[in-house]
Amino acid sequence: MTYYPDLSPYVYEPSDRDMVNVGWLSGQHEYPKGLVADVVVAALKILCAHPENQMRGYHQCEFCQALAPSLLGGEDGTKELFLGSAEVHVEGAEGVVYAAPTLVLHYVLEHGYCPPEEFCGAAVRKAGLGTGDELTVLE
Repeated sequence: MTYYPDLSPYVYEPSDRDMVNVGWLSGQHEYPKGLVADVVVAALKILCAHPENQMRGYHQCEFCQALAPSLLGGEDGTKELFLGSAEVHVEGAEGVVYAAPTLVLHYVLEHGYCPPEEFCGAAVRKAGLGTGDELTVLE
C-alpha cells in the first residue's frame, strides 16, 4: 500500500475537498504505537461498514501479509468487514477532513497503531458514539 505520513495532505485519489492522511502505513516506516480506547475501535468498526472511495481488489497488510483481513463490525457488530479496499473519511472539530484506509482498523487491533487523537475524536463523533471530547487515546 502507498505510504503517507499522518496529517500530510491527501493525494491518493482526486477529491473535491481538502483532506489529510491518517493510517497509510508501510513496513518501511515507523509509526506511532499505543493503546487506543475501546470507543475508538467501536467507532472504526461502524465506519468501516460504510466505507468511502471503494476500490477494486485489496491491499495486503505489509506487517503480517494478511490480504483483506476480516472481522465483525457495523452498528450491531454482525456485519463481516473485509478491510483493505476502501477508505474512511471523517471531519474533525476544526473542519479538517481525515482520510484513512479501512486497514486502519486492522493496524490498530493487530499492530498497535495509535492514530492521531483528533482523528480518533472525529471517528467517535461520526459514528455517533460520543462527542469525541472524552478520552480517546490512552497513553
